[in-house]
Parts: sequence; structure tokens; C-alpha cells
Amino acid sequence: MTTAVRWNVGKPHRCPECHAVAIDMEAPKSWRIYTCCRCATRFTRWPTLAFVLPHTGVRCTEHHTPKES
Repeated sequence: MTTAVRWNVGKPHRCPECHAVAIDMEAPKSWRIYTCCRCATRFTRWPTLAFVLPHTGVRCTEHHTPKES
């Protein structure tokens, strides 16, 4: 499992690595781990707690697939 990085506090909907809009389906929630649709970076508000946080996956309308929860 790859580790998660901390999201940008000012723009939590954007990937902290490539700055793509990775969350446009919902308001970003600090207790979830998101995956960037462009570079596959996993990010969250609390990366040190990543081992207990649920992984939400890709949450952009362009790349989201129904099998993701």
C-alpha cells in the first residue's frame, strides 16, 4: 500500500502533487483518502492516520467509475 500525502489546506480539492482538480463530486472530507485521477497520488488531510482512514478513490466526474465507493 502506498502512503498518503497531506493535501493543500487552501485547496483540498486539488492534488498536492500535480494540482489537478481531483475532487469535484463532493466537498472534500478530512477523514477520507482520495486518489488523483491524473497522477494517482493518494492524499488526505491526516496522512499519519492513513492506515485507519477509508480510501475513497477517484472522485472527479470525468474519471470516476461506478465500482469505486
